[in-house]
Amino acid sequence: MNIVLAKTAISVAALLVTAALLFKKDALTDWLETKSANMVMAVAWILLRLLPFIAVYLIANMEPTSDVNGFWDEGSKASLGQVVYRDFWSPYSPLYAYFLGIWLKLWYNPKMIVITMAAMDGIALLVSYHFFRPFQSRGTFLFRALIYLLLPGSLVLCVIGAQEDVWMWLFVTLAYLVRERTLRVEWYAIILAIGLLMTKAIFVLIMVPLFLLEKQKIRFVIPIAIIGIISLAILYPLVGLEFMQPLDEAKTLRAPNIQSILNPWFYNSIGVGEKFWNWIGLVASVGLACISAWRLRHADFRVMLSKVWVVLYATMMIVQQSAYSNYIFLFLLPLVFYVIDWKNKTQITILFVFNLLCVVHPSYWWRLGMPCYMTPSDTAASSELLIDYSMQTAIVVLTGYFIWLAFPKKEEVPASQH
Repeated sequence: MNIVLAKTAISVAALLVTAALLFKKDALTDWLETKSANMVMAVAWILLRLLPFIAVYLIANMEPTSDVNGFWDEGSKASLGQVVYRDFWSPYSPLYAYFLGIWLKLWYNPKMIVITMAAMDGIALLVSYHFFRPFQSRGTFLFRALIYLLLPGSLVLCVIGAQEDVWMWLFVTLAYLVRERTLRVEWYAIILAIGLLMTKAIFVLIMVPLFLLEKQKIRFVIPIAIIGIISLAILYPLVGLEFMQPLDEAKTLRAPNIQSILNPWFYNSIGVGEKFWNWIGLVASVGLACISAWRLRHADFRVMLSKVWVVLYATMMIVQQSAYSNYIFLFLLPLVFYVIDWKNKTQITILFVFNLLCVVHPSYWWRLGMPCYMTPSDTAASSELLIDYSMQTAIVVLTGYFIWLAFPKKEEVPASQH
């Protein structure tokens, strides 16, 4: 449980520093207004990504754990020219391992995976600056950037967990910015397709509401279809149907989710692990995202995407049996930069608690042996299990709160600032 205690200590310390910054919010925002955005973000990234990496992996000489071992297995084999899905198993899209392999050419060490994730997180933040710039002053964005870099949901999951989920937000915002500057829907579609090939299968879910609102549907679909056909034409002769390995992730039971907390109260009779739950989860998450997108069809794309992204992937986090609370890293950027009202103490407090729970729970649950509760008495069979079940319940409830917060309440364009 040492890693659990370490994550808890780091998270609490990060939240205390974040709270201190919030007390000086107005003064800091005004000060940042006159500073170079690139310089501030670079310095903040060095302080809150590079230096923690140096402290943990070089000075303390800790070895990466958890998902990094899986990423290393994929990336190292890809760097040696092995074929994804045939020579090694991967739950990710086909280009993911090869992208990691490129970085490993610079330093053939699992710690390089962590540097890669930190670098991509920094790039996602930089792209987000250009994405949100029309709606937020420089000082406002930079202040929220500091908050984002400090929150445990990004700090710990990036530097300790080396999670890649933020890549999806990077690709969708980059695609929009390219479209905005080139006025070509084709480039927008091409970058989205590359994003799907670079990340994971769930990236395709955002394409459904984006297609729903797209006015140039044919020009949007054709580049994606062409890239998809070319990808299949390359993969199928090499690996056969093994390219469907990422879909196996849906069979992996994790927690917390709605099923995991309801199961004991129905005495294990709700069919946990059955495929129909995956379909229900898919319909629920994509359905809510499409409703949100349609209600925001007259809003600016940035407003629509920020809210729809949170609704889609936060819903997925608690309805899909294979999702777990690390997915906070997937939607934390739009949550911090647009959805949260930083003048609302209740929202801020709930966000802090949510970050702490989402960071600590996966490690705690895994070290308990990934318990699945069958009866109500199971949830209180020991103090450790009661803590786990309580954390699961709290995460599901708080995720529901943020879904509600992001879900558009009226068919009108929301205010551009919070």
